[in-house]
Amino acid sequence: MSAGPAREVCYFAYGSNLDADQMRERCPSSRAVERACLDGHRLGFTRFSKRWEGGVADLIRAPDSAVWGVLYHIHLEDLERLDRFEGGYERIRVCVTALGETHEAVSYSVREKQHHPPRDAYIGKMLHWGERWALPASYLDSLRRIPTAP
Repeated sequence: MSAGPAREVCYFAYGSNLDADQMRERCPSSRAVERACLDGHRLGFTRFSKRWEGGVADLIRAPDSAVWGVLYHIHLEDLERLDRFEGGYERIRVCVTALGETHEAVSYSVREKQHHPPRDAYIGKMLHWGERWALPASYLDSLRRIPTAP
């Protein structure tokens, strides 16, 4: 499955952008395709967010791990808008599996990594939307076990 017209790209969301409502606000053209898996990575919380008052999600290379999320199609103009929301992150290219096929996509990774425990509210948002997207139960359980900031 391709991303559609040349004006669109695939975007892999794994943190607060699992929230389809938030994605529509940030990227009006966004269309969720399906849940997706990025092999060879794990979640880290390596950037402090004033908005969340704690750490926010990041992709960390880890050979025997996987990060689950959602694959969206978005217009290039909206990808530029998303870049502005993702301050402290750099755009990266990844290959994810969705609907049994491999897709090239863009995602984001923190530039300067330092560990910052996430807040309950941030993990709660990831869990809420992870459940709505029917991410694997074992992955959701791993989110529930992440130590949070007091």
